Amino acid sequence: MITVADRRQSKGAAALADALRVHPVIASVRDEDRLPEAIASRCRAIFLLSTSIQRLAAVGDAVAAAGKLLFIHLDFIGGLGRDEEALEYLAETARPLGLITTRTGLVQAARRLGLTPLQRLFLLDSQSLATGIEAARSSRAEVVEVLPGIIPRAVGAIRAQLPHTLIIAGGLVRTPEEVAQALRAGASGVSTSSAALWHLDPAAFEGPFRSDP
Repeated sequence: MITVADRRQSKGAAALADALRVHPVIASVRDEDRLPEAIASRCRAIFLLSTSIQRLAAVGDAVAAAGKLLFIHLDFIGGLGRDEEALEYLAETARPLGLITTRTGLVQAARRLGLTPLQRLFLLDSQSLATGIEAARSSRAEVVEVLPGIIPRAVGAIRAQLPHTLIIAGGLVRTPEEVAQALRAGASGVSTSSAALWHLDPAAFEGPFRSDP
């Protein structure tokens, strides 16, 4: 079993945890042209990192029709602002499960709209690690994405400080072994743009690498 949070406050976080139990890899889509491949893959969740305001409804419909979970990064939607009104429009138009953001102030706004906020933490050094953990605590984030995700020690440190948070390791993860290392360190799942990992059977990440809850 992968490491997932035992106590969750929202249905969205619970749904993501369930999806990661089925397949621990999340398809991270930077180019919308790759969205059909992500939808057709084994992944149960999709992180959409780039689209336009005109495409929001179509994207939301396509992912929902496939029965998959959608998280959208607000900062990279062409033609859409970065404030609460933009967030409300996103929620109504694309109907994603969650919002990806680096902005602590939007976490609470997303929660009020019924979205599951995912807070991104960029780890540059030990200070950014401590600052990121404190920011996640302050916002009461249920899901955090750690970038880069190929630093098992950092993932483990965050798991120790945020034991009931879903931790996604993202960025620079390219091989089944790196996925397994992140899971063993305490990650709940891994987000990656590597389509080769999207299509692998979950058994590819089994073995001595994966950790128990």
